[in-house]
Amino acid sequence: MSPLPPVPLDGAELVVRRLRAYLAAVTDPTAARVQVSTETGRGHDGGPPSLPWLLVAEDGHGWDWPAVQRVVIRLTCWHRDTHTAKRLAGVALGLLCAPQPRGALLRGIPVAAPVAGIDPYTAAPLATASLTVHLRTPN
Repeated sequence: MSPLPPVPLDGAELVVRRLRAYLAAVTDPTAARVQVSTETGRGHDGGPPSLPWLLVAEDGHGWDWPAVQRVVIRLTCWHRDTHTAKRLAGVALGLLCAPQPRGALLRGIPVAAPVAGIDPYTAAPLATASLTVHLRTPN
C-alpha cells in the first residue's frame, strides 16, 4: 500500500491550539482567562458566551503543494473595553508573528494591526487583526 499524499492542515485549528498554549503562559493581565476558539456563541446575537473571547477564523488559504500552506487568519477579540480588546488582539498577533521554535507553524506575517470597534450585534467592545501564517504540510 502506498503512502497518502500530503493533506492540507486546518490552519485555524492549528492557530487556536498554538494560541491557547502561548496565552496561558503570558503574564499580561488582558490575557487572563481568555477563551480561544473557532466559533462564538450560538445565541440569538451570536456573541461570545464569556469575556475575554478570541475568535480565530480563516479568511483565505493557498498551498504551494506539497510543502507549504499560506492561511490568512482573522483574529477577533471581545473584551471589557476597546482598549483591552485591542491590546489582547495585539498580544495574540505578536505571539503568532514571533519566530516559531519548531512544528507545523513556520511563521506569521502581519496583514493588519489591531483595530478597535463595537460589535454591531452585541454592542460588546472588540478588536480585529489579521495575519498570514505559513504552515509546513506533513508528509
